[in-house]
Amino acid sequence: MSELYMNWIDVLLSLPAVFLAISFHEFAHALTAYWLGDPTPKNQGRLTLYPLAHVDWLGLILFALFRFGWAKPVQVNPANFKDRKWGSIIVSFSGPLANMLLSLVALVILVAAKLSISSYRGILLGIIDRVVQLNIIFAILNLIPIPPFDGYHIIKGLFYRRNVRFFWNYEYYGMFILFAFVLLGGFNLIVRIPAQYIYQQLMYLQSFLLSLLQ
Repeated sequence: MSELYMNWIDVLLSLPAVFLAISFHEFAHALTAYWLGDPTPKNQGRLTLYPLAHVDWLGLILFALFRFGWAKPVQVNPANFKDRKWGSIIVSFSGPLANMLLSLVALVILVAAKLSISSYRGILLGIIDRVVQLNIIFAILNLIPIPPFDGYHIIKGLFYRRNVRFFWNYEYYGMFILFAFVLLGGFNLIVRIPAQYIYQQLMYLQSFLLSLLQ
């Protein structure tokens, strides 16, 4: 019973981090597309950090529980880009990049909080720590070159013109490939282990900064 209770506490503390990860990720896609000349995300109300504009509820629940989920994808029209190929690639990469930058910002906030916060310290530090962790996971997860993740769209943007048939087949079987990836332990190998390593390095950096500032 106590283990189940702790799991639910972890889920509740993770929810703010999940909302932030999803919001910044999709907002980055929308903003980058808009900067590159495509008004589609703005017209669809996606040029915002308001979480509910970006949430896919099933993906949110799965990400909070299992660290594997998704958001409502931002729709773009590459025909509005001056360079369709590189415009699409840049838009796809902007989401994971936003998550990594948010993770670094959260790390700085975590250091400042440890130096200054006394009230509700455990809860607040727990939430900020999860912002660091989950944004790393979300960034790496979205760089996987399997549809519908951003990594696939980056690879497709780079190599589509000479490999049209391959990408048609890859997208056709993409859902089966994704299921196989999860069931065969690919998530743990490709996402969780690298994310844990990056998180540990950031914690070393946190300890170093605290030693300088205390």
